[in-house]
Amino acid sequence: MATPIVIGAGPAGMHLARRLARHEEVLVLDADPDSPQATEARPQLLAHLSFDPSHSARVSPDTPTNPGPLPPTAGLRLLSGRRAVRIDRNNHRVIDETGQAHDYSRLFLALGASPRWPTLLGSRLAGVQTLYTRRQLDTLLDALDHREPLLIVGGGLLAVELAALAAERVSVTLVARRRLLGRYLSPDIGASVVRHLEKRGARVLEQAPPHRLLGRHRVTGVALADGRTLMTRRIVLACGITPNTRLAREAGLATDAGILVNADMRSPSDPRIFAVGDCAQPPWPSMRGNITQVLHLADLALATVGGEPPPAPPEGLHRECRLGNDTRLVVAGTHPPSVSTSSATPTKGETLTARRGGRVLRATLHQQRLVAFEALLPSPQARRLTERWSDRGALCQTDMVGLRWLAWLPPRRPSDPLICRCAGVRHSAIRAAIAEHGGETAMIRRATRAGDYCGNCLDEIASLAGRRPWRSRLMRWSMAVATLLLAGVLGALPVWSVPDSVLPAHAFTAYRLMTDAIVRELSGYLLLLAILLTLVIRGGPRRYWWHGLLGGGALLLMPLHALGGLSSGAGLNAGLVALVLLVVLSGALAMLHRRRLLLRLGHRVATLLLLAATLLHLVFIYQY
Repeated sequence: MATPIVIGAGPAGMHLARRLARHEEVLVLDADPDSPQATEARPQLLAHLSFDPSHSARVSPDTPTNPGPLPPTAGLRLLSGRRAVRIDRNNHRVIDETGQAHDYSRLFLALGASPRWPTLLGSRLAGVQTLYTRRQLDTLLDALDHREPLLIVGGGLLAVELAALAAERVSVTLVARRRLLGRYLSPDIGASVVRHLEKRGARVLEQAPPHRLLGRHRVTGVALADGRTLMTRRIVLACGITPNTRLAREAGLATDAGILVNADMRSPSDPRIFAVGDCAQPPWPSMRGNITQVLHLADLALATVGGEPPPAPPEGLHRECRLGNDTRLVVAGTHPPSVSTSSATPTKGETLTARRGGRVLRATLHQQRLVAFEALLPSPQARRLTERWSDRGALCQTDMVGLRWLAWLPPRRPSDPLICRCAGVRHSAIRAAIAEHGGETAMIRRATRAGDYCGNCLDEIASLAGRRPWRSRLMRWSMAVATLLLAGVLGALPVWSVPDSVLPAHAFTAYRLMTDAIVRELSGYLLLLAILLTLVIRGGPRRYWWHGLLGGGALLLMPLHALGGLSSGAGLNAGLVALVLLVVLSGALAMLHRRRLLLRLGHRVATLLLLAATLLHLVFIYQY
């Protein structure tokens, strides 16, 4: 029986298949035995990669890169590791590599793209690899050795992001054939990116095309066109991608840079065949590799099949690159060739340029609306900038002043904020899915496709559904308890200040315990140990319970160590009490809002101050 067939289990292919499976049986063929998880991770391949100080490369625990597979979809049959080798258009069949023929009623090509191999002598030597799949990333991480340098060939976003992240662990050299990020950035912003990479320890060689790779069986280095030789045993080729068109071309479908399609995503050569994702070439400029664009093309094909009006094109498309754990490079739109920057407040068609404290911004505005921008900003600022871009609303005067003089945007909660940036799902869509399907996160994901890709928004989706993560509940309770303790301590200060001479011999047993020198000294050492452990143990979802436990222990030790000293009016005791409460409150806030760099920095500073104050207090107790 003929059924719809989807070739490719990437983001576009699986999105198509899941939606089609609601109404009929669907078959998915994919050459990757690990699909769909391996292929659906491609757009965010390096999204959360980090290197810890012990030189072990792992995925950052702060956010899940694999949110877990969706529940099985009824009507969807996935054949992983089964490559389609031929399309028989006359008989409406797809033949896979085992020779089995599958009849199709409609055929959807979601073939994706492959990394481009440059025409370099020696590019197939051992030690040379591309970076496109999760398996290739794992191979690279296993092979990295801090004693051997890594050389990256390429000048695009993937090459720059990999260089910035790998420089934390190994010696990195980035070789660009032309100017770094010349396709996306103006020369001055590109120079800022180069300086940022060099500050992180990477060596950047621009206008240095490689001539050939050295070595017999394994690569030993690269010879540049200018005669220089760079020695290395590990090379990553990050030279862009090429749409997979061979299967379509051999079937007689029209192809160019991709598989040609009409505005409804049908092939002009065969109305039964559609192409979506990175392999498709629609009749308008597209942004390959952008997950929002990829899913929009799939939605166009679904609308055509269902006889529905085409969905509106996605707004706020931009490119993003992570340059370290807390810095983002974001690019969107096209700047005019010549602009004026003479006035303090941008006017029609003017470009604003600002540099402050490591933040670099170049934005073009028209009637106080963002037309284009390129910026190197801390992660919270980059997110605010892309949110303003997605909203397409006029910037307020505070935004204008912040951009112009500080390269900074104040926080602002839009009326309908974007929850899932990968799939372009907003707050209203999540609320509508909750009203229709209840609070089950899996059903919300299936209905909206939010959280299917990088997983950054899963905690926020769970919060909207009334299922707050356990660490969120724990931190909220911690803040409430710390606030009550602070209020209680402030209210009890007059009582603690009563001199010993007016107290009955049988009263205030706890007070007399807290004024005992041995108890105070022992509790001080335990408090010091708890503070040191919080500084040593790295924060992350899997370690939050340690930080919560240590913070609770510090709150319990605080009365034994410091409150008794308030009776003598010692300012150091009062300061120690305030510092403990400040550390607990700032730690709870930092865990609730993990992306706020200032909160994390403030918590670290408060903890260091508490460490110093505790040491001083112990010395004071020991001496006096």
